[in-house]
Amino acid sequence: MNDDVDKILRENRYATVSTVDSEGKPWAAPVWYVYDDDMNIYWWSPSLSQHSKNIKQNANVYITIFDSKVKEGDGIGLYVRAVAREVNDSELDVAINSYNNSTEIFKLSRDNCTANAPTRLYVAVPSESWLNRGKDEGEFYIDFREEVR
Repeated sequence: MNDDVDKILRENRYATVSTVDSEGKPWAAPVWYVYDDDMNIYWWSPSLSQHSKNIKQNANVYITIFDSKVKEGDGIGLYVRAVAREVNDSELDVAINSYNNSTEIFKLSRDNCTANAPTRLYVAVPSESWLNRGKDEGEFYIDFREEVR
């Protein structure tokens, strides 16, 4: 994993998951996330939240992660195009353990991620990722994206 990508994922805790509803209207939701070595991003959400319902209809998501507290001109963000879904049963124990190792308040178990529970654990599997970069071009500061793998 790229060092800048690792730093962004490690030092930030919230991601914005962007989805599209059945009418094609965009929806963005901030979520607490954890990640794995393959850059898969996991979060826990109510299954009836708008972004969760949107993912059931259209699994394509766009995720942004950045530190909103840095000074102007110092920001770097991670942009991720991914396919999202509920974590399946065979992956659930590993995903719950990973999530619980990164949280202090909300601890997950199979009981609050399956069956009649109103919440689920989700995963976004990246297909493409970029970092934003900036450079001075004469009198102008130009922001651009650099693909990462």
